[in-house]
Amino acid sequence: MEARFSAEDILCAASGRIVKGPIDLQKGRIVWQLDELQPGDWFLALQDGVHDGHDDLRQAIALGARGCIVNRRCRYAFADGRGVIISVSDTRAALFDLVRSWRYAVRPRVIGVSGTTGRRATMLLMNSLLAEKFKVHLAFMSSLGSLGCLSEVLAMPEDTELLIFEAAAVERGDVAKVGGTLDPDLAVITRIEHPLPSGERERLLANMYCELLETVETFSGNGKAVVYDRSAAVQERTDMLLSGMPSVRFSQSASDSYNCVSEEQFEDLNSTLFKLTGQKLTRAELWCAIEAARSLDVTFDPATAFDGSKLLAYGV
Repeated sequence: MEARFSAEDILCAASGRIVKGPIDLQKGRIVWQLDELQPGDWFLALQDGVHDGHDDLRQAIALGARGCIVNRRCRYAFADGRGVIISVSDTRAALFDLVRSWRYAVRPRVIGVSGTTGRRATMLLMNSLLAEKFKVHLAFMSSLGSLGCLSEVLAMPEDTELLIFEAAAVERGDVAKVGGTLDPDLAVITRIEHPLPSGERERLLANMYCELLETVETFSGNGKAVVYDRSAAVQERTDMLLSGMPSVRFSQSASDSYNCVSEEQFEDLNSTLFKLTGQKLTRAELWCAIEAARSLDVTFDPATAFDGSKLLAYGV
């Protein structure tokens, strides 16, 4: 079952308070898009530069929302007499708190995947290698930025053993925000490259996407990273961030794992993944997936391990 929250769960996880309506024990999903709302869901009123979800409170209740989660205000002009209203200091922060609470309710092992390109191909290849050992949930991004994969994390079944999430950035802090919420045990950095290369642009991208390395959970001494660092800017950034943490870096690895797949199999994988992701496969994604699986002590033969049926299971 995916994440569902009672009013009490929301009050505890997001430090909220009841503005109006009765508290009951019924649970519902957290939804912040009206077109995704189903009867019994909680509507989370988010704001952006153009739209304010607080304008939609009456419509959300009319669509069957169990209640609304709102920013603390003196009054709510667009609410009606039905439903529960829970106020929090900031609904965006509350969303991250609720996602984090679900991550720790399920308690899977967690892998974060970031980089400018090759993220989804890497995740699909990892799933093909790991699905026999773990019950895997892939949390792809539905949009760029820090909120991108959160709805998919909340869709994670409660029996998930391994969560693999995708993190990308619009601005500095986006990757760190989602990584800091999900506390990955392993960070995987795929290719980081700019279509118009320059030292300044490459350093900017390295700074944005390598933020994931700062969020790896290392208190138990088990934090790990797999970094495809052919870029000098990525090498410089990871030199700063990986001090004292076990890691596998392409620039320092003697592994030829990315060459263990035959050209014929590589072309088959490329054809399948292009249909799923719209991007061509490179040996970088193979290297990242194989080294990530090895970091989890999963043994396999790279020449035969990739399962096309597991790749096709995800229509991303």
